[in-house]
Amino acid sequence: MEIIAAIDQNNGIGKNGDLLAHLSPDLKRLRAMTVGNIIVMGSKTYLSFPRRPLPDRENLVITSHPENFPEIRCFTSLEDFLDYSKTADRPIFVLGGGSVYEQLIGYCDKLHITRILHSFDADTFFPDPDKLEGWKKISEGEIITTEAYPFRYDEYVRI
Repeated sequence: MEIIAAIDQNNGIGKNGDLLAHLSPDLKRLRAMTVGNIIVMGSKTYLSFPRRPLPDRENLVITSHPENFPEIRCFTSLEDFLDYSKTADRPIFVLGGGSVYEQLIGYCDKLHITRILHSFDADTFFPDPDKLEGWKKISEGEIITTEAYPFRYDEYVRI
């Protein structure tokens, strides 16, 4: 499994159930990486999408209320999802939110981090990738300045 997350300078990932910033190139990159694959997320992340389910990929939600999501496959426990993940025939990308990242990071091999070079008023956070034990940054992208906030793409692998 691999995590995809956009984090600000304080490792914030969201506020009031939404992204901190909508960066068009980053959203296009997310689509390119996940189309044809499996994406898993919590219910708040799923509900934050303007179009649900995200097309051309298998959408999975980890939730205690699967009855609220009859259009997609839901898992009511981490264990059930992990059992399913062992049988997956395609890559699985974890899209958040905070609780799902926290629960699944120990099962992931790669982090795709969009580092937004700005501080927002966030209420949900990602662990600082540079301080995560057992992880190593393998690439730090060039700073992109074409959007409202400069950002770059960093990648980390489990060591």
